[in-house]
Amino acid sequence: MKARSVSATAVISVGVFTLAGCGGASSPEGSVGEYAKDSSFTTVINADPGNLHPLITNLTSTQIVNAYSYDSLIDIDAQTRTVRPYLAESWREEGNMLKFVLKKGVTCADGTSFTAQTAADDINWVMDPENASPLRGSTVPSSTVASANGDELTVTTAEPAPFLLSRMGSMRLPCAATLEDPASIRSSSNGTGLFKVTEVVPNDHITMERRDGYTWSPNGETTSDTLGVPKTVTIKIVTDPSTTANLVLTGGVNAAAVTGSDEERVLAAGLDSKTYTTLSGEFIFNHFAALPTADRAVRQALVQAVDLDDYTEITTGGKGTRARALAVSEPLACDYNSVEGTILDFDVDAAKKTLSDAGWKAGPDGILTKDGRPLALNVIFNNSRDTNSAAAEYVATQWEGLGARVKLTGGDYSFVIANTFSTTDLSSWDVSIGLTLGSDTPSIFAKYFTGPPKPEGVNFASLDNKKYIELSTEASLLPGDESCKVWEESERALFKDVDLLPVSTTPAHMFFNGATSIYPPSSGILPGSAIRVLK
Repeated sequence: MKARSVSATAVISVGVFTLAGCGGASSPEGSVGEYAKDSSFTTVINADPGNLHPLITNLTSTQIVNAYSYDSLIDIDAQTRTVRPYLAESWREEGNMLKFVLKKGVTCADGTSFTAQTAADDINWVMDPENASPLRGSTVPSSTVASANGDELTVTTAEPAPFLLSRMGSMRLPCAATLEDPASIRSSSNGTGLFKVTEVVPNDHITMERRDGYTWSPNGETTSDTLGVPKTVTIKIVTDPSTTANLVLTGGVNAAAVTGSDEERVLAAGLDSKTYTTLSGEFIFNHFAALPTADRAVRQALVQAVDLDDYTEITTGGKGTRARALAVSEPLACDYNSVEGTILDFDVDAAKKTLSDAGWKAGPDGILTKDGRPLALNVIFNNSRDTNSAAAEYVATQWEGLGARVKLTGGDYSFVIANTFSTTDLSSWDVSIGLTLGSDTPSIFAKYFTGPPKPEGVNFASLDNKKYIELSTEASLLPGDESCKVWEESERALFKDVDLLPVSTTPAHMFFNGATSIYPPSSGILPGSAIRVLK
């Protein structure tokens, strides 16, 4: 087990996920002499981003957009995992305290200065329960207080917090006016980033324009005047993966993440690409009391009845491997295998016995019942790719073989989020095999697996695993290096009780056509300052 320096922003996603740092500059395809001046750049996201306020959302599509318009205090190299200056020129850790000295001359899209006080106000805004920020208690520890004195920002917590520097330092920070009027950037932007949002057409596209005077990128690698930096950025909303593949192949977009069955034909075209790891399969069981999946025996039997190796082969199209932990986005904060030894072997007969021993009996129609309640399952899945649909059909067949009545409810990325994580009807779904929760840091997940369900909290699957609560609380009070072993044990508690299970990971590609990036993508997310358009 190994602890590493990371950036740590949680994401709820069903595709690419996790916002990390820019990473060290890599050798791009094409030399400086081949870069275009004042050109345009087009890319895609697979779901409408909704509210663009960076302190109000944790959706992947929104974070992809905001990576063009907002900066963070520090940058974390995705390859070497070293920490570099960004909005802050220096920093130091003193126990439960962080001190950042901010660069002078950093400006916002509205022309105001970004100061240490702005950063402190951002953090304290997150901590105000009335603002209902999803970052409170996840990215930002629940006892955090921030203050400013001149150019110095001080962040303190009441108790030790793992990965505090990377958690706080990787937040994308908006400017002062956005706290006074959060709705002002719902469909706009006001940050220190290289680009400003100028147009939002819901479910179609977002347009951005390059700002003048930008000079504070990591290592000064990008300014507003750097050759190859686009003047205009367009982010198209494309929900169909095959359409995305066609667009990048024909040059209709300059960059796109392509996975699944379309990946081979894009690879065959010889386009420049950069790789990253995604969590491609995860089972999440709804523990709402009225549902059959609140019964541990049901959850155990459902997992026993599925050959997870076969499921991985199907859902990843033969390209993936079994997941080893909840956090898979690189660079990992902790490197361990919390899955090994926690999951019962594939055994359909044993699954049937598990249900029988728990009192589930077949009715006249062959459907199992207990206390007059049928074993009826509404299974939410992502049908955007043929491989995902095939995997869902396999799962349904296996569970129907146990005597369950299975309803497969499929949709695109937005549909899956709306019908699991965001739904207000807590009893509307039983199992999700389409939603993935992504991060590079295990501490991020605790907020979503503990505490009250909606609307009071964000425990969307109504989990109540006492061992996980105990261990995650213990881990959250330990320094990063010391916390990894406890985080591993906390995840094992979830998996042993079959509360949820990360199943598969897949190597994914970000393809480029007519452009490149000086940084590798972090789980499919590129900061705007990384983009270079080619002639």
